[in-house]
Amino acid sequence: MKLNYKSLRNSLLLRGLSLLAAGALFLTSCTKDLLDQVPTTELSADLFWKTTDDAVFAVNGVYDAARTTFGRDYYFDGAGEFVHTRGTSNNLGSFSPGALGSSFDFHWTNCYRVVNRANYVLENISKLQPNLKTQTEKDLVARLVGETRFLRALAYFRLIDFWGDVPYFSRRLNGNDEAYSLSRTPKAAVKDSILADLSFAASVLPEKYTGDNLGRASKYAAWGFAGKVNLYWASWMKNEGKGSDATAAYTAAAAEFKKIIDKNIPLFRGGEPGPANDPNYFYLFQYFNEYDPEIIFSVQFGGPQLSQGEEMLRDFGTRNTGNAQCWVAPTFRLANRYQLVSTGDFATPLVLNSNAGGANSSSNPNSYTGRDYRMRATMLWDGQKMLALSTDGLNVLDSIPFRFGSRDGVQFINYDGAPAGYIFRKWVRQTGGIGRSDGPQDFYMMRLPDVWLMYAEAVNEVNNGPTAELFTLLNRIRRRGNLPALAQAKFAAKADFFKAIEQERIVELVGEGHRFFDIRRWKKAEEIWPMPGGQVLYDSRGARVRDEFVNAPERNYQRFYIFRIPTGEIEVNPKIIQNTAWL
Repeated sequence: MKLNYKSLRNSLLLRGLSLLAAGALFLTSCTKDLLDQVPTTELSADLFWKTTDDAVFAVNGVYDAARTTFGRDYYFDGAGEFVHTRGTSNNLGSFSPGALGSSFDFHWTNCYRVVNRANYVLENISKLQPNLKTQTEKDLVARLVGETRFLRALAYFRLIDFWGDVPYFSRRLNGNDEAYSLSRTPKAAVKDSILADLSFAASVLPEKYTGDNLGRASKYAAWGFAGKVNLYWASWMKNEGKGSDATAAYTAAAAEFKKIIDKNIPLFRGGEPGPANDPNYFYLFQYFNEYDPEIIFSVQFGGPQLSQGEEMLRDFGTRNTGNAQCWVAPTFRLANRYQLVSTGDFATPLVLNSNAGGANSSSNPNSYTGRDYRMRATMLWDGQKMLALSTDGLNVLDSIPFRFGSRDGVQFINYDGAPAGYIFRKWVRQTGGIGRSDGPQDFYMMRLPDVWLMYAEAVNEVNNGPTAELFTLLNRIRRRGNLPALAQAKFAAKADFFKAIEQERIVELVGEGHRFFDIRRWKKAEEIWPMPGGQVLYDSRGARVRDEFVNAPERNYQRFYIFRIPTGEIEVNPKIIQNTAWL
């Protein structure tokens, strides 16, 4: 039994920022005991907050809100250059390079739903604490407070990342009048509050969990996200020309990440690549390995048949894998980023055409041989087949290859018209009997290689170049792709080593929602999509798929870095001033 979602279907349903003062506990369904107590779906805090079981139940509601908020972060990869999203399974808005920041009002609401539930829990759990009799109960409640503050920190971190200065509050508000009187808190102050929450969480959370508690926020997660908040702050300060502030934040980030590194957590299957035709990396993204120590923190899903399942199969898979729809697909640009295992360097770029006999032709399966093993574990190109773990109820036929342009589902994989020319293997569940929108796969928000790469970035900045330790860490990540070690002389300079870090972040973390955030914090949009021409994304045959900042005004780039505050919030609260790029 998995934590939170699979064992508990009930959840708190407090609303977004416009109803900050909600004081009752709303339930989607009630347990028998609760129905016996109160014959209504609305329970007062006086009746509910009596036992530690009530506290656990309420904290699970905060996790539930976090799942809604972060559980489809992989769609953000579509706003980078390596992944194409042609639609969404949950009406999440626009995910493509450009001025997409007007499409995420829902995310503002989702983030504040986490905050609201967290504040509700923290207020009521404080009333419960004086009545605790045993040390076991006191330790449990202290841990629950740490988990709640951790989740609140994640929500506020996302808010300042997208919107800059945002309304900050750490208690339940007294009515809509107070809610509508809030002004925007400077993001530096919000950042300090986020770090305070994470520091407290790290002080009370355990390093590891067992049994039904697997997957809850841990000390490692608190350290990891404290490092990430500091790293992002360092990037933002660097972009603003505040060198001393940036250096201090990079130093703080490195210190947090080093706490995890010193624990000597192993990579999945020891970081070994496995066979070329069946790489180990693929199996890390199957649900039966989701509690591997490499996973620092994940969003929990509770499928099947618990109304809490994920839709990654539907998003990443094909008609031949669970009748999925292939909403998310890799591009030829991603294929070009996988290096050769023989040299560790990039292969000759693919020629986009339909002539399989041409040199480096994108339609020639031989053009992809001898590359980073993570490529085969991540994506399919012409002639590739799924790694059929099971054919029971899933219609994964190992004899059917993928061929772009053919969608009959009999001779070739039916990929439902995804236009980029490739399909994902990563995240595609290949176990039968589980619906495409009801899966149990947790979504990984932070993994150990992410920690190593963020640590390497911070130290590379502070040290003005790499250290021997950083080469060791990157080489351990490259080993899982069966790539040779980095040539230290080639990457001795700070700028060159940063390119090696960026390369590993691209291929190691693709499909996990990191690239979009990296582009924004590094302020690389103008480099990737130079003004005024931008770029055009083509499919593997050279046909136009989408425009990316093509002839876009400078304001579109500004809007890529800062999102539009929902107009509904401004309409009800004159103190909320719109971000300049959206005026």
